[in-house]
Amino acid sequence: MEEAQQLAQANHPSLHALALEVKSREAQLEASFLNLLKPQVTLQSSSGLPSFSLQHQYDQTSSSTSGEVGTNINVDVVWLWKNPQLEPGLAADRHGLEQLRLQHKLLERDVRLQVAEAYHEVQRTDGEVKLRVAAVDSAQATLTISRARHRAGVAARLDVLQAQNQLIDSEALLASAKAGQITARRHLARVLNLPQGVVPTAHDPNTRQGTWGATLEESVIAAFASREELQQFLAAIQERDERAKEALAALQPTISLFATGSWGQDSGNLINRASGPELRGQISTALGLRFTVPLSDGGSSQASARRWTLAARQQEHLLANARNSFQENVEREFSALHAQEKVLELRERQVEVQKEILELTRARYEAGVATQQDMIDQQNTLTRAAVNHTWAIVDYNLNLARLHRYTGLPIQP
Repeated sequence: MEEAQQLAQANHPSLHALALEVKSREAQLEASFLNLLKPQVTLQSSSGLPSFSLQHQYDQTSSSTSGEVGTNINVDVVWLWKNPQLEPGLAADRHGLEQLRLQHKLLERDVRLQVAEAYHEVQRTDGEVKLRVAAVDSAQATLTISRARHRAGVAARLDVLQAQNQLIDSEALLASAKAGQITARRHLARVLNLPQGVVPTAHDPNTRQGTWGATLEESVIAAFASREELQQFLAAIQERDERAKEALAALQPTISLFATGSWGQDSGNLINRASGPELRGQISTALGLRFTVPLSDGGSSQASARRWTLAARQQEHLLANARNSFQENVEREFSALHAQEKVLELRERQVEVQKEILELTRARYEAGVATQQDMIDQQNTLTRAAVNHTWAIVDYNLNLARLHRYTGLPIQP
């Protein structure tokens, strides 16, 4: 089981995909945080550095043509010093990231439960196949004895036919059990995401995995404290509340610091060189505060804020419903576990009693006071009792695994 759990955690594609999504959201949050702290720097230059301009001027008495090569470079540095939307936006992104991390933990728990269910199902089918093989061997031995007794003249032809019919029935049940075993193993292989052709087998024996030491009240409290789903709802409520604040902040003023610098130079008239080369340049800088006040957006911000507020209240109702559902799940599995514990004890006792009945029936048959059909019937009853005992063990272990999934509490050895 432990090897199966490790394989599932390492191979499950949904876990890997969600882990990558978490990393992507972390990078997005980091980018937003850096955008808040660091200024935006822009470097611009005139197109076609340097640029050439041609100009022709004329009037009634004269005309002239000039051509100049100019270079212009601008540097803008803007730091958004106060933006009311940034802080609630970052807080909402953090809560969104927290929901993803909780979802990853939730998926890990679900995968562990899926592996446990698939593994116990393999154990169930393995146990049934083993019992069906023993039943076939027993039926084959009974048929051999019946034929020998028939040849010796101490058994009727009917006894041989009954033994043959018993063998056919046992072989049919064995074939059905083997088909179920193949299906269970292939399902476990899919859960573990194993390559095609790799068939897993259950190495652990089909025995009780432990006991549940917590009371019902302790189990319910642990479920409320450890369930990632409830924490997801809380994070979703906080995220939506922050989104509402972010929407309303769109109408609040923003303040930014800016610094600009520009450098430009012209080469003079390149067409008319009579006056000699001319160079003209200019350097300018500016530093200040930029204050922006949105006056109206037609009510869009208020409508968006109402939408997010209603979404937060919706999550609150879903949280209350989830708490009731989780409590119901814990109570159901807790009751089923204690009922299954009693069933397991009864099934184990039934197997022991049926073994004794079979031995007595066999002794009566050898003494001639019981028929072969009586012995066949008791053998079938023992096989059914043993199969029911195997299923009871698996059901008990599944109840333990589900309680561990719902509460996070450990299973006592």
